[in-house]
Amino acid sequence: MATLHRSLLQSLAIILLLLQIGCGAAQFGMCAPHTQEEGAPSQNWVECFERPFSHRGITHSVFCLNDGAFKPPVLLLHEMTGLSPGTLAYAEELSKDFTVYVPLLFGEKGRFSPSSGLWAYWFRGLVEFFPGGEWGVPAQGSTPIINWLRGVVQTIGDRHGAQSIGIIGNCMTGPIPLALLDHPRVGAVVVAQPALPMRFWQSTDTDKESLGLSTDDLQIARQSAAMIYGLRFETDCMADRAKQQTLRREFGDRFRDGEIPASEYQSEGQSINAHSTLIGSWKNDGQAGQPSRDARARVRSFLLTEWRANAHS
Repeated sequence: MATLHRSLLQSLAIILLLLQIGCGAAQFGMCAPHTQEEGAPSQNWVECFERPFSHRGITHSVFCLNDGAFKPPVLLLHEMTGLSPGTLAYAEELSKDFTVYVPLLFGEKGRFSPSSGLWAYWFRGLVEFFPGGEWGVPAQGSTPIINWLRGVVQTIGDRHGAQSIGIIGNCMTGPIPLALLDHPRVGAVVVAQPALPMRFWQSTDTDKESLGLSTDDLQIARQSAAMIYGLRFETDCMADRAKQQTLRREFGDRFRDGEIPASEYQSEGQSINAHSTLIGSWKNDGQAGQPSRDARARVRSFLLTEWRANAHS
């Protein structure tokens, strides 16, 4: 009887979610357009730890170039679009200065798929109905995916000894680096266009201010001394400006605001909804991609500066 009851609840939840997805998809299409990214990887990204990484009952692959651990480590978290070719191409750009680790959190390696992120967050994230769901935020503690990522950070820290670790979050993973500041070697994090929490219906003012993290995770971030660099496009209505204000209020002088002014990417009289600061809006040539190229340069400078500061602290 209990099994039947649970099955009915799961079926009802799925039906309700399907009925609501249209509204959520419309909001994403308007506020956070994810167009096919430019760039493709040219190097061989392999499993960093010889096999998929398991921690606290969760297993995912973590990819890197396996060219040693002499460069400072950076953990790059992909967007809602998955571990896309454009993401791996950006990781290769970062690898000129850093040893880059790229977890596959959902979807398939090398595939651009916005739906995979929505499925992971809206369906598999419902811990109550799907045991093992990874993205549901509990009343206390941390989401399972954050706990898994803490294991990844610990392993990276063990591999790199005393080196400072940098972490970059994007879109759906944008605020997650803040929850990983419990590791003492994480010295700098980039919060790029944080989109959590993602709602089926119109976001409330509270949602717009929220970073989609538990109270415990925010407390962890407050106790760290690491610097935080926040990125968003001025007109982005998924990563609302209220989230930047929350970051400034929570972290004060530790927070650096990297908002990209609309004047840098909008022609006069032309309204553009832009979202992906580092990956989706990057272009190989032409003026259109310059704001993202500039943002990448600022992120590189930020991480290297903080790495040097921590190396001498």
